[in-house]
Amino acid sequence: MRRIPGYAVGSYYKLGSPLAGLNANPMRGLVYLVTNQRKEPIPSSIQHPLHPGRNMMRLETPSAAYAYVADILAVHERDVRTALGITKPNIALVPIPAANVVRGNRTTDRWPSRDLALELERLGFGKVRPCVVHKDAMRPRFSYEEDPAQELAANLITIGKPMPNEAVVYIDDIVTSGDRVAAIDQALGQPPAAGIVTTAVSEEKARYDAYKLRTFALAYDPAASPWKVAIL
Repeated sequence: MRRIPGYAVGSYYKLGSPLAGLNANPMRGLVYLVTNQRKEPIPSSIQHPLHPGRNMMRLETPSAAYAYVADILAVHERDVRTALGITKPNIALVPIPAANVVRGNRTTDRWPSRDLALELERLGFGKVRPCVVHKDAMRPRFSYEEDPAQELAANLITIGKPMPNEAVVYIDDIVTSGDRVAAIDQALGQPPAAGIVTTAVSEEKARYDAYKLRTFALAYDPAASPWKVAIL
């Protein structure tokens, strides 16, 4: 069973979730902006305790949300490295492709995880390596559901590789089932030093303060049919 450690700055609860508790609304607003699925973004106000600004901030655009999340991660880089077990000095930031991203539009179309990774690169966290895209555009996610990992893997093409001296960090806007990350990890041959960084983990099993730092692990077994994928 392959296990990949992960780090998230909070939890995402669907609107109306009976488990949603403290700070669920501002984190939901942050995730809405980060996933960039709305033609007209809805501004959101947030005061995350891990953000270096420490004050209430109003985020108007996805770009502002990427910068906000990147600021949190960059200022806590040592903690992120420890949580992910990163010992190499260099990091490859591998964005998880959005459903629409194929070879022909990879530099021009909507790609939230790449844009978050670019903000991290700007802050010196690592180097963006857009290694994997889809062969054909897939249906957009609805209500943060994902296609099974083996179906996603069959529709991927590798267009690059991390450098040998780089630890691989998968950048995702939100981790739900983990199928997307598992598919990309398999496509890259299961890099020996790999971790996940994301804005939030989708949570429907327990009640947390949505601002609470989350460390987790993605476990998957591609030898099973269908693949066994779990967030631990």
